[in-house]
Amino acid sequence: MRMRSTGLGKTELEADVASLELKEGMLLLNIQTTKPVIWHIRAGIQRKDIFKMMKEVLSFRVIKHVLGMMIRGNHPGPAEF
Repeated sequence: MRMRSTGLGKTELEADVASLELKEGMLLLNIQTTKPVIWHIRAGIQRKDIFKMMKEVLSFRVIKHVLGMMIRGNHPGPAEF
């Protein structure tokens, strides 16, 4: 995946999802960056976030896009996002 942060300016991070685990009522999303630095990033997804995420993930536009990616392969995406 590609990530950006306003705190890093125009620096783009490349990363992989390391794991998704359940801990103390939260889903913990563990992400391992690979370029240009190696960091371990954790996001604690709380109940209020789950509903919004599920609504978006299960939307027709996202399902259509994901199926297209699975059939056609990864698209390079925009140079800047």
